[in-house]
Amino acid sequence: MNRRSWQILIAAIIGFAILAGLGAWQLQRLSIKQAQIRQMDERRVQTPVSLGEAVDLAETTGAVDYLPIAVRGRFAQDKEILLLTTFEGSPGWRVITPFVSDKGTVVLVDRGVIPDNLRDARDSRILAGDQEIAGYALWHRAGQGLFDPENDVAANKWFWWDVPAMLADVSIGEGLKTAPFILHLSPIPEDRSFPRPAAPAESLRNNHLQYALTWFALALVLALFAGLAIRSDLKQGGRTRH
Repeated sequence: MNRRSWQILIAAIIGFAILAGLGAWQLQRLSIKQAQIRQMDERRVQTPVSLGEAVDLAETTGAVDYLPIAVRGRFAQDKEILLLTTFEGSPGWRVITPFVSDKGTVVLVDRGVIPDNLRDARDSRILAGDQEIAGYALWHRAGQGLFDPENDVAANKWFWWDVPAMLADVSIGEGLKTAPFILHLSPIPEDRSFPRPAAPAESLRNNHLQYALTWFALALVLALFAGLAIRSDLKQGGRTRH
């Protein structure tokens, strides 16, 4: 082979390895997501535990994702946190409010999503007095993404989950125990008011097999075009020698 053919071959090998590696990574993600979905389905039918039991479990095993929780207490209305998300394809905000249980434990509660135009309409989101709420736990330990901006705590504009920083920002009393996870409220059927909670399945969209097949297909296409290019180059070189 001539120099150009070698260059094509080396570039194709590198590109193929990268694309195939991305496909293999998506298959690993698929396996993880399927395990999460199985865990969510198993816990969905469990009897809710108390917030105290969930915190104890988090401290001992850490295995609290999608654990159903029921707790009685009251919201700290003046400590609301807003986390950027999407709502029906447009900007929206997750409304996260501290909740103090009747046992003296603080947990951040994701009450659901509001569209951007309701960001400042706090009066419509007030929940006063003692009440019992139910939802499911999630750790949210992924941290800041590569393209996520820094959270703007002063402006109450959060762009990624930072539970320790959120708890520090709301600072509910001294000596109170805090839950290291987020309690997501369970949606109420037919309730279309805001904030609007999301079902657990909405956080577990599983498109990884599709992504994996796409990467593998691109790797095969690259190999095919590289092979055709090298074949054409070799034929051209043979004609030149004759």
